[in-house]
Amino acid sequence: MPKNKFKKKPGSSLVERKKALREAAREAKQEEAKSSLKGKQNYSVDQLLDKAEDCIDRFEFEVAQKFCQRALELEPDHIRALETVGTLLLEVGNTDGAKQCFGRAVEVSPEEGHAKYMYLGQLMEGATAVQCFQKGIELMVKEKGEREAKEVAAACRGAEDTTITDRDISNAFCSIAEIYMTDSCFDEDAENKCKENVEKAIETDGENPEAYQLRASFMLSKDKKQEAREDIKKSVSLWLPKVQALDKGDVPDEEFDPVETVSLTFDARMAAGKILIEVEEFELACEVLESLLDEDDEVPPVWYMLGWANYLQGQDFRENARYYLTKANKVYAKVKYEDADLLKHITDLLEELGPGEGDEDDDDAQNGVNDVEPDSTDDEGEAMEH
Repeated sequence: MPKNKFKKKPGSSLVERKKALREAAREAKQEEAKSSLKGKQNYSVDQLLDKAEDCIDRFEFEVAQKFCQRALELEPDHIRALETVGTLLLEVGNTDGAKQCFGRAVEVSPEEGHAKYMYLGQLMEGATAVQCFQKGIELMVKEKGEREAKEVAAACRGAEDTTITDRDISNAFCSIAEIYMTDSCFDEDAENKCKENVEKAIETDGENPEAYQLRASFMLSKDKKQEAREDIKKSVSLWLPKVQALDKGDVPDEEFDPVETVSLTFDARMAAGKILIEVEEFELACEVLESLLDEDDEVPPVWYMLGWANYLQGQDFRENARYYLTKANKVYAKVKYEDADLLKHITDLLEELGPGEGDEDDDDAQNGVNDVEPDSTDDEGEAMEH
């Protein structure tokens, strides 16, 4: 009978025993990968990559690495293998390694497969990133056209069967436009190139909220406030009603997938709230920001923007502003957020607003929001002192 490796030894601590358990679990996963590879030598490269992608989806990166390594041993320049390894390296934070993998995939097959170009576009900067996105768009359009032609020929055309969608292409145009608004904003003719790509994004997919939000940002940069207002309201109208309907339970579960209801990231929706405040759509801004609190109520900028939106509406909204800014201050301390300018503006506004009437807990109850307590009184005191 094998010796029990978890038997407590004299003087061993609970921490040491837990560490041993974690190490054993890690070793077990590695043995599982080795066993799978050893016992399945006849796996094809695609079968190995299927298993690797499944492991990546489960965040089992060490096991995924084993399958990827075996796949590359069989075919060092297999395009899918290079792209899967690149994706894995991105997941573990190795951006340089990912660039090498996607770059090699481009060398091996420059005219097939758009994914490697889209990844490189995100990893590169300036003109190089633009070139990657443009090539990715070219290949997406080509692939989409070929797929649709095959579907027509087979009399089985259906949107759900199309690998490349108009939204994919539209988002790629958005990525190019963003580069001309940021990294390459000082390039010659950057303004026209940005506008051109934003318009292409909207032309490709007229229901893409990201495209309208990006055009709103562009319009604000040109001091065209009314045009920006129209675009950001259009953008928000494409996703906020669905989120609100789901929150209220007004939509059957089968009609919307909660994960896919809104394609914009949390940060992008925060940016939408900020734009709405800039164009003085305060009520809509608060609706957007409140929907973010339902998703995550420990993000200080969201509480701050709610306070700022109420503050800008004048005397009648002072109590609301004080409430949200106080929350922002407490959450800032609790999560140990780091943004000195944000904290200064919060505390400056609270000082200007002065103390409110009644107990804060009563205010919390009236507003229907759970109180957020910092990890320790020291953290709260430190934040208030700033």
